[in-house]
Amino acid sequence: MKVVLIYTTLVLALLLPSASYGQKRLNLFTECDCNKTLLKQELNYVNHTIDPVSAQVNLFIVTNYLSNGGRVYDLQFKGQQELAGNSLNFKVSTTAVMTGLERDEYLNKRIELGLAGFLAGTDYADLVDLTAEVPEVNEQTADDDDEVVDNWNNWIFETRASFSADVESQRSRNDLRLGFEADRTTPDWRLRFSPNFYYRIEKINKDGGQLTSIRRDQWYEAKAIKSIGNHWSVGLFNSMNSSTYQNIDLGIRLSPAIEYNIFDYNQVPFKEFTIAYRLGWVRNVYTEETIFLKEEESLARQSLDVNLRLRQRWGSVFAGISAGNYMNDFKKNRLSLDARADVRLIKGLSFNVGGSYNIINDQISLAKGEASIEDILLGQAQLATNYSADIRFGFSYTFGSLYNNVINTRL
Repeated sequence: MKVVLIYTTLVLALLLPSASYGQKRLNLFTECDCNKTLLKQELNYVNHTIDPVSAQVNLFIVTNYLSNGGRVYDLQFKGQQELAGNSLNFKVSTTAVMTGLERDEYLNKRIELGLAGFLAGTDYADLVDLTAEVPEVNEQTADDDDEVVDNWNNWIFETRASFSADVESQRSRNDLRLGFEADRTTPDWRLRFSPNFYYRIEKINKDGGQLTSIRRDQWYEAKAIKSIGNHWSVGLFNSMNSSTYQNIDLGIRLSPAIEYNIFDYNQVPFKEFTIAYRLGWVRNVYTEETIFLKEEESLARQSLDVNLRLRQRWGSVFAGISAGNYMNDFKKNRLSLDARADVRLIKGLSFNVGGSYNIINDQISLAKGEASIEDILLGQAQLATNYSADIRFGFSYTFGSLYNNVINTRL
């Protein structure tokens, strides 16, 4: 009888929630792409709840990745229950030279400062001490702070190289990638220039012989985008490429473009609805004669892209449609549909779905004749198709303790 009583007591102690545990601290719900383990460790004076409804404060963070490698976080604090009506929005910027830990600590410090305003007028304020360090300022540093000189004039440069080798007794594969990127981003201009090179050689031993397949791609892309007000922008795109996969010895593209955003560009972190039109010139010199009996050709091409992106507290949604065709023959066209969503349906239940469908009638660079078995098996040659499609979906359901602030990463 005593054993049964002890067992029952232990079960009730484990299953029944503590009446005081969730009440002595402010309940905080955080939706972000961030290091939540470190956030729990540093903000250990609040309850990190998994339920946005039961939280006195909801924190929603949108991460924007910059062309220079840095990030801008948009933080939105919203009070609920006794803190209803209180809100705070601000941005936090990090640089490309920060390590992951430095970036996380910098963001967490700003989160603490934002949260302090919600704690100040409540009993929860007794749990927190806010300290400030005043840096030493001499005459030289004061003068330096008055004027910041950017010797690079907003230009960011990145060079990259990678090599990989995968060897087995019957097959081997080597990949080499080289790239360079130059970016300049200001409120009025966005400039980018990026040359790249890719080389892959794959060998397979079969029936006493050896199959060898080589893929070589080299290309560069450049663009200049000019901001015009809060809704319009214009740009010029240029690219050159050479690809054994696409049967192109030399390809050149030049196309001006114009874009209209129905929402103000300042709202891009949270919502954007853009309509973009391009009309350009295409010049191709082919490695082998194409299925249209062309060894080289110059064409005009137009495209229209419509994209909707929403990033809200309940999740994110993207839907896009892209249509394009060559002006000399409207039958040579392509239509692409793409959609994806990651939505929190109810407490603890999130659902994600995505898919795309492409109608393809513009493979003008396909080589005449059939691709070799080696290139087909190794994916080294473009194959004819009139469509492509994919779909993906899933869900996650989180339930249980709403206020588990324990950090334990053992094993």
